[in-house]
Amino acid sequence: MPLLSNVRVRNVATVGGCLAHGDPHMDLPPILIALGASVTVLGPKGERSIPVAELLTGFYETQLAKNELISEVIVPPQDGKRSIYLKCTTRAAHDWPALGVAVSLTGNRDGVGEANVVISAATERAMRAEKTSTLLAGRRPSPKLFKDAGEAASGEADLIGDAQGSVPYKWQLVRVYVERALKQALDIGGALQ
Repeated sequence: MPLLSNVRVRNVATVGGCLAHGDPHMDLPPILIALGASVTVLGPKGERSIPVAELLTGFYETQLAKNELISEVIVPPQDGKRSIYLKCTTRAAHDWPALGVAVSLTGNRDGVGEANVVISAATERAMRAEKTSTLLAGRRPSPKLFKDAGEAASGEADLIGDAQGSVPYKWQLVRVYVERALKQALDIGGALQ
């Protein structure tokens, strides 16, 4: 969290405000999607619950009506899950990431259980890589599996070019960062190399 934005923004920003903003470059949406978080939304018609994965609908767009606000963010217990968030940026406080990858999964060196791979910043909204997450579930970790997951994620994501990089550049970033995130989430490092 200390690396998010700059100190002036961190002192006044809220988690709900970050989510309501709908900016695909923000760090918290992919993390909260990977963790299975939801938000409680209040408005004149009452209260409703929305998974964060469904809250974000497009580039700076959400499901929120103009007269609604986020009153609560709920992150379910993460018993037995391993999670990590990696981003590619120059690390300057003013810099937007070219890519953010959040991974949350159950399992260990013997096998992956449930998996959530989320891609952001290189896409119009933070998005769960459904096919990639399914590819991992129930499989034994290996360098080939991680490479296949990186390939699947790069093919699944609808990448956008912007000031942080071209579509081919981001395609390569997704391949590499998904593979790295999986290795780090499972604490494997070079053990399977």
